[in-house]
Amino acid sequence: MVHTHGEDDRQRAIWDGNRSVLLLLTTLFLLWFIFHMGIPLLNKSVAHGIHITVALIFALTCAWNMFHTPSHGKGYRKAHRVSGWCAMMAGTVTLFTGVTILVQFADVLPRANKIVFCITGTLQIILQLAGLYMIRILRKPSLHRKTMTVMFYTSLLMPAVNRFPDMIGWEHAGSVRDVKTKLQA
Repeated sequence: MVHTHGEDDRQRAIWDGNRSVLLLLTTLFLLWFIFHMGIPLLNKSVAHGIHITVALIFALTCAWNMFHTPSHGKGYRKAHRVSGWCAMMAGTVTLFTGVTILVQFADVLPRANKIVFCITGTLQIILQLAGLYMIRILRKPSLHRKTMTVMFYTSLLMPAVNRFPDMIGWEHAGSVRDVKTKLQA
C-alpha cells in the first residue's frame, strides 16, 4: 500500500482489490456469456446490438466496483461514484433494450426464457433503485454494498445461467439453435 499523510488517505494499488474466487469466476463466466452468446447476436437487431454492448459496460463497471470499493482510498471513492452512475445508466438501458428484444422476438423465444428474462429485469431495476436509495437517501454504505452484491450475483448472472446449456453445446427445447430454426422458418 502507498501511504500518504493520514489513515484515511491510504490508497491501494490497482491490483490490490477485493480478491475472491467467486468474484473472479463470476466475472469470467459473465464475460464468456456476453462474448460467446452475445456477440453473434449483435447484428440481429439494433436493440440486440445496444443491449449486448451496454450489458458489457454494466458487467464490467459492477465487477470493478466490487473489486475496488470506496474504502480503498480517495481515488477509488471518486472512481466508484463515477462507475456506479455509469452502471446505473447502463443497467437501465440494458433493461429497456431487453424489454424491446422480448417484444420483438416474443413469438420465437421459449416461454421459460421470457419468464427468466422478465424476472431478471424486474429484480435488476428494483435492486438498482434500492442500492441508490440505500446510499443516497439512507446513507447506509453497508446496506448499499449488500444490495449491489445481490444485484451482481443475481441479475447479471441469471441470463447467463439460463443460457448455460447453449454455452456448452447441449441441445434442448428452447436452445439458441431451436430459436434460430424457428426464425428461419
